[in-house]
Amino acid sequence: MPKRKPKSPASPGPLRVLALSALLLFGIGEAWVLYRTDTGQLALAKLGLGDPAQVTRLIGRRVRNGLVAAGVPADSVRESVASTGPAGVRWRIGLRPDASLIQLNYAISHALAVGGGSVLSGSEGVSRHGEPTLTMLVGVGDKPTHELVAVRASALDEERGPDPARLAVIVFGFHDSASEADSFFTLPAPFAVAVVPGTRAAESIFRAAHRRGREVVLHAPLEPINYPRINPGPGTLLVTMKPARIGADLRRWLDQGRPIPAVANHMGSLATQDMTVMRAFYRELKRSHMPFLHMNPAAGSVCRALASDMGVVYDEPDEVIDAETRAGGAALDKRWKAVLLEAQERGSLTVMIRATPETYIWLARALDPKRLGAVNIVPLSALVHPPVAS
Repeated sequence: MPKRKPKSPASPGPLRVLALSALLLFGIGEAWVLYRTDTGQLALAKLGLGDPAQVTRLIGRRVRNGLVAAGVPADSVRESVASTGPAGVRWRIGLRPDASLIQLNYAISHALAVGGGSVLSGSEGVSRHGEPTLTMLVGVGDKPTHELVAVRASALDEERGPDPARLAVIVFGFHDSASEADSFFTLPAPFAVAVVPGTRAAESIFRAAHRRGREVVLHAPLEPINYPRINPGPGTLLVTMKPARIGADLRRWLDQGRPIPAVANHMGSLATQDMTVMRAFYRELKRSHMPFLHMNPAAGSVCRALASDMGVVYDEPDEVIDAETRAGGAALDKRWKAVLLEAQERGSLTVMIRATPETYIWLARALDPKRLGAVNIVPLSALVHPPVAS
């Protein structure tokens, strides 16, 4: 009797294949949902994955939650990009004389632990002025993102009263006319000026500003949405340009306008949302040890996060006075009064004011020391610091 051939193993039925596919799709979906959450992104960061700038933002958000829990006002925090040190971002946190460093440590540690972050180190000490301090290094896993330095004021400091507020003023929006710009530069008032490069008169305006002893901000023209209907002018850096061209143009403008304490954007609602453009832009700023002053950030701007990632000093004007400069003295006086009050509340402030005929008439009177009260006008370089050369 012939032997029967052994039966081959039955192949998985259609239902089993369908079930396995469904499980696989479910797992992929759950992994994607997890990745899209803050907790998931921090979990990936522990494995060395994910966007470092986004991780820094998430850790910063959790630290702020801890500060809120500890009763620390938001305006007591000063953030800066650290060119040297253990973390890319440094926060200086001012505390009241009765604040508890132990409670602050707990509040921050708890907020980080709940959200997926971690405290890498923490120590108490004394500042060079004798003030109690708490220094914490925080991040995710063993990777630091923030150095936190909390300083508790002494009762004597409060008795002395606050120091005069510091206010830096930048006038922008000059026409492509060296003579018109120079008439502003001769005003008997202390302010910096923002000059747009790339125009026919730019070199003459730069020279006139320096001749009058003005600090000069390079007002770099960047592509806005709806370009060229909305046009920053000749030499605009466009999103279609190659990175090498963007870096070369910015380098030429910096050389033309030096000395320069900072670079600001002139328009740029589209370019500041483009990662390739801003990487090339920031690469040149970092090479030149130049801060970036971001005017009117677009909702989708990549500038702040990218600056933190690339080690570029990033700041924004606290106030921009624009519409009132066309409405006349009464509107300007009202807005200026609010700016001075804000400066006193915050301790320091940077304000940009558009140059118009109304501004020309009003500015010297507004900056008269007798009208400023407890506010001192200071150079822009006193409030916006360049990174330390490494």
